[in-house]
Amino acid sequence: MYHKLSSPTKGRRSLKTSLLVLLTICTLCLTGTLSGCSQSSQSPSVKLAEEETEEASSADPNEVDAEYYLGETVFVGDSRTNGLLTYQLLPPEQVFAIDGSTQKSIRDQEFIQLEPNGEYLTVKEAVEERQPHRILIAFGVNAIPLMSEEEFMDEYDILVDELTEASPDSKIVIQCILPVAWWKHESMPYLTNENIDHFNGLLKDYAEENGYTFFDISDHFKGEDGSLSAEFDAGDGLHFNQSFYHEYIELLMTEQP
Repeated sequence: MYHKLSSPTKGRRSLKTSLLVLLTICTLCLTGTLSGCSQSSQSPSVKLAEEETEEASSADPNEVDAEYYLGETVFVGDSRTNGLLTYQLLPPEQVFAIDGSTQKSIRDQEFIQLEPNGEYLTVKEAVEERQPHRILIAFGVNAIPLMSEEEFMDEYDILVDELTEASPDSKIVIQCILPVAWWKHESMPYLTNENIDHFNGLLKDYAEENGYTFFDISDHFKGEDGSLSAEFDAGDGLHFNQSFYHEYIELLMTEQP
């Protein structure tokens, strides 16, 4: 009786198969290990960069840096607007205002210097040269006692037309007429807060009908009786103190009309 020996060829095939199986198992284990190491060893800087990229992609594309927004705005108005210069909150090349002026009287005045020793320009000429991103217009307290509703709105429209002609790509922002002290009508007839609210209604309708922005911040500066809060009154019932202008700038930078 004898045992049949396996052939050499069959033994080699069996060995090769075993080696292939072992090699496959090792490869799978090694791949999984390296993958795990790659994921776990990702540097904090890479993760931070990825997070910042995600945050940037989710940011509001319409949001504008507040200081940039303010720097690209030109303000046209009367003494109330001039307070921005009085308290040194904005440079002269951004504030085109004359004390006691109206939307009519300011148009022909050559009073703006955009450069030291430069020629004096009208509002329209200065806007044409600057081409600002937006123009904020604020008139009313000097015009209400002097003009009828029709004249008030006609003169406002003429001013806006001149400015849009000078700088067609500028956004027009019409600011509401801000309140006065309850007793101010004693020295300025017809300048009551009731009349101011009425004219603000006309300005709001005008802005909406023509595609302009109406910036209404009256309630922010009113007291409980609907008149100018003493907190923001410079003392004459008409003009504003430094606290007002700091609040005003904050509102502009926050709301960005």
